[in-house]
Amino acid sequence: MKNILKCEHRLRNNVLHLHCQTKKKAMENNKYIKNVNYGNVNVVENKKHQWAVIDNEGNVIVPFGKYGWIDGFDSGLARVRTHGDSGRVGNTVAILGVWDDIDGTAIVGKENIRRFYENDKAKHPEKYAKWGIINEKGEEVLPLIYNDIWKFLGMKRFSTRVEINGEHKEVYFHDLNSSLPVRGMREYHNNHKYGTHYGEFAGSYAQDVMGYSDDVINDAFEGDPDAYWNID
Repeated sequence: MKNILKCEHRLRNNVLHLHCQTKKKAMENNKYIKNVNYGNVNVVENKKHQWAVIDNEGNVIVPFGKYGWIDGFDSGLARVRTHGDSGRVGNTVAILGVWDDIDGTAIVGKENIRRFYENDKAKHPEKYAKWGIINEKGEEVLPLIYNDIWKFLGMKRFSTRVEINGEHKEVYFHDLNSSLPVRGMREYHNNHKYGTHYGEFAGSYAQDVMGYSDDVINDAFEGDPDAYWNID
């Protein structure tokens, strides 16, 4: 009992439980600022803001610092990003003048920021991170060569969209994880009219300002244009 730090009673489902915290568990809790379990593996972030993947026994699958960022696992797969600027607008509200191109001024507004990133990526591609996908063994099942990979964590999807050099394509999870069932291609991916339909979401920021088509909003944002703000 000497390793017990403290105990407390917790009421769950009308049953009183005795919960004790050990020194080992306390050390584990203090080691990470983020620790999320995804079944067999955990994605963790340490106090140096380095990311890693460990199994439930504490064995390191992906060491800290190998990637600049690691997403959560879904269908046994997770997006990873190299070190560098993600080049995403996300929740950014302004860019201060730390680049020579903008001479110490500030760029304000999501549309202006998006336009700046597009131009800067073309001029200085070496500054920006590349994206790929790993499996629960830490293997890179999709190489880190992509400019962007759309979020699929928690989206109940069987594929995701990737971008490389301005071109987009669909990547199916069964091609990356052989334990998953083969899912057929959706018709619109072979339809040359995909991405040309507008109007269903007129009035939304995602369509009117960012220019996303009805097809993309229905596909990437599951028909919710406000989900644009959740892109990360």
